[in-house]
Amino acid sequence: MEELFKLAIMGEPLWQHNGNGGMETLNGFQYLREFGSFDATMEQIMRMVEVGEPQCFLSSDCNCNFDQDVPSSFSKLNFEPLNIETSRETAFVEMNPMNIVQLLMDTKQWATTFYSIVSRTTLLGVILENVDGSYNGVLQVMSAEFHQRTPLIPARQCYFARYCKKHTNGTWGVVDVSLENLFPYPQVQFRRRPSGCVIQEVGNRGSKVTWIEHVEVDNRSLHPLFRPIVSSGFAFSAKRWIATINRHCQWLTTSTARTAPTTDGVLIPQEGRESLLKLAEKMTKNFFNNINSCSENVWSGLPQNFAAQDVRLRYGNILKVPGKPSGNIVIFTTSIQIPVPMEVLFDFLRHERTRNRWDLLSNQRHVRELVYVSNGENPKNRVSIMQVNSSPNKIEILYLQESYTDETGSYIVYAPMDIMAMSKILNGGNPKFVSILPSGFSIMPDKAPGQGDGAVGSILTLAFQSVDRLSNKEYMPQSTLKIIDAILSTTVASIKDAMLFGIRY
Repeated sequence: MEELFKLAIMGEPLWQHNGNGGMETLNGFQYLREFGSFDATMEQIMRMVEVGEPQCFLSSDCNCNFDQDVPSSFSKLNFEPLNIETSRETAFVEMNPMNIVQLLMDTKQWATTFYSIVSRTTLLGVILENVDGSYNGVLQVMSAEFHQRTPLIPARQCYFARYCKKHTNGTWGVVDVSLENLFPYPQVQFRRRPSGCVIQEVGNRGSKVTWIEHVEVDNRSLHPLFRPIVSSGFAFSAKRWIATINRHCQWLTTSTARTAPTTDGVLIPQEGRESLLKLAEKMTKNFFNNINSCSENVWSGLPQNFAAQDVRLRYGNILKVPGKPSGNIVIFTTSIQIPVPMEVLFDFLRHERTRNRWDLLSNQRHVRELVYVSNGENPKNRVSIMQVNSSPNKIEILYLQESYTDETGSYIVYAPMDIMAMSKILNGGNPKFVSILPSGFSIMPDKAPGQGDGAVGSILTLAFQSVDRLSNKEYMPQSTLKIIDAILSTTVASIKDAMLFGIRY
């Protein structure tokens, strides 16, 4: 906790900005000077590395037996196959400190709020409790898996202690630290060094939150497409945690709003708007759960004789709809790099005018956004109902769609809806009873802002679901594999062509 507070308040040279508009990251040498096991030999080693030329050590013969003279902390830092990722982000959050603390210390709330980052979490035990019922002084042991929105980035699993402390000035701190160092683990792929957030009250409006991420991770199995953005620390950065909690606050505000204008200025009834938002949240959570690389999701590849590249597929739950035969849900996904900014790709995929250029079911049909509910100040962040017509008076498909973007990434998630089911939802029906099969897109920058030369492009992950009554977990027929290949390769080609020829919404 002491380290967390120091990291939150200290500036340069401990923290440095990476390039123009880049993240705040730790200077490794300065961190060792401040927090590491530091002596005269370490000072000489660090001076040698910083200067880039051989330097004389304190011994008279200028020779050093590294096995004896190099401190264990320095050896461990550089010679284990674990990369170090650090980042810091400070932002205003429209939530009071006590509610943020409860959101972090209650494992169910934490997993629910950060479902786009946290796959699974378990509260293993509470070591220290507070007798007055608050979280001040509470120490608990947890396990969790952290993911990105693609199966090509391995999930990060660890056991850690989470400690909460209220300081004399009313500032709260919540800190995590891995427990792997305390127990004999045969192979460690991820550790959380002291990470977490410092929360200060800002009047009656909310909180100033300083979030710090400091981890060690084995990235050797990382797919080359994602190596630049992940190794930079941006993919799992403090900026992403802050963006997610701010999205949660926006969602709470939207859920309690009393009006919801549509494209034509019509109002959705309050009960219908709440049901629509709950169904959209259910859809997006399912989408993120379906496409991540957590230990529950067992992915396999497509045979090499197919056109689509880097495809991952797996089986979901069996779909049971009253009056229809049950079928296995097949989830399939791929990721590609596209040399356009995230915003351009996001606008093309989310907008009604360009949907028929990539959606096979909307091809050569008219697409119209019937109603929408905005989420936050950005009008592009919204929940929409899309209508696909083959002729002016014939509705073929209704889609429920959620689109959202911030500086860490974007997503467009959608699902086909039965007209009767949508009517019930808009009249306040319970979304728990609506079966939904989400598909969609996740967009990440292909490198961190300020990283390297050249413009920042995009990495697009496509993911689709279909119901297949011919296959099972032991066998997938060739016809199903051909359909998967055709959907992915055709959609990828359509998007690439549109971006190549500069088609915009």
